Amino acid sequence: MEKDVIDLRDLILMIKEQKGVNANLALEFDCVIETDDVKPLVKVINYAINYINQLSDQPQQISLNTSMSGITIGFTTFTNMVDLPAINPQVNKALVAYNAVLEQKGESSKYTQLLIRFRK
Repeated sequence: MEKDVIDLRDLILMIKEQKGVNANLALEFDCVIETDDVKPLVKVINYAINYINQLSDQPQQISLNTSMSGITIGFTTFTNMVDLPAINPQVNKALVAYNAVLEQKGESSKYTQLLIRFRK
């Protein structure tokens, strides 16, 4: 079966528009992956957007960057919350097919960030 080439910038723009997300975007061009099925990735991106949205009423920041080590999609928001909800373990299971992982970073009661890292 031939894999489809997915432009992550176009995918993020489509999801943002369909969800009506209040977000500031910083998206690099030419961030593409090959995959047999994009649906699980769409679900993970939706999950990340929903997770970040529940933490603050401020617009979130969505970034897309490429580097020597791979591609990263970042979802960031400022938050006053100290105890953040746990990340669903199914998320990283869904990302295995894309050679990717989801990481959570941040500083308690200041900001939080979810990073989806695609390794080369």
